[in-house]
Amino acid sequence: MPAFAVFITARKGGLVSFTWNVFAREVAYTLPARADSRPTISVVIPAFNEAHIIARCLGALAAQSDPADEIIVVDNASADDTVAIASRFDGVRVITEPRAGVTYARSAGFDAARGDVIARIDADSLVTPDWIHRLRAAFDCADLDALGGGAGIAELSPGHLCWFRWWYRGFRFWHERSIGVRPMLYGFNSAMRREAWERARPLVAADDEMVSDDVDVTIALLRTGHRLRFDPRLGVRARLFRSIEREKLARYYRTDGVTLARHRFGRRTRWIENGA
Repeated sequence: MPAFAVFITARKGGLVSFTWNVFAREVAYTLPARADSRPTISVVIPAFNEAHIIARCLGALAAQSDPADEIIVVDNASADDTVAIASRFDGVRVITEPRAGVTYARSAGFDAARGDVIARIDADSLVTPDWIHRLRAAFDCADLDALGGGAGIAELSPGHLCWFRWWYRGFRFWHERSIGVRPMLYGFNSAMRREAWERARPLVAADDEMVSDDVDVTIALLRTGHRLRFDPRLGVRARLFRSIEREKLARYYRTDGVTLARHRFGRRTRWIENGA
């Protein structure tokens, strides 16, 4: 009998149990490899009281030319029918994060994802029919760790069209210059390798402190040496107008500054120390 096997048998229980638990966790948290050897895709959707829109979001995912390998809806203590509606869709896994806040919901979903690639959208994001296909093709190359996509304005895009992408690209250019961080990954349309998330996670805000979620994750990935890219062809329709209300813009400006200072990263003139 090999020495390693004798060692395990001699310990009788504790070490055997530990070894098996580690193996079981690795199996449980990894999707089976695809027959075509291309990366598996998990889609994570944080959701809080999204009963009015979640069905359209999940319907767009169900209509993909290349279906996702896993879809996770993170119920963030919703008080409406979000969970009931999401549960009606085949292949959708609903998990619960009772602590209110997008950072909690995002992290819970990312930690639960079992695919090679973790894609994230918002509950009101409507992905284009080739969205998963483009993601899978992009991450089939070894020179990419995370990807941000383009967006059309849902409020101005009739039917399945994705109009006014130029407006989003203009906003994106301005925001990246303003904070000194690029390329940005926005939560309504982005993806990263699971290994990249696991490596960057210790640098990401652990609770729902006053940070910009998207900026926080992007900087954590950059600080850990990952390769990020922007592809405008990876399209969604997003409700962008709600993000440019005066009060929201003022809040985003402030949380961006706090997040930059927290990481000691980006444009120093935008840093806001200690939330001051």
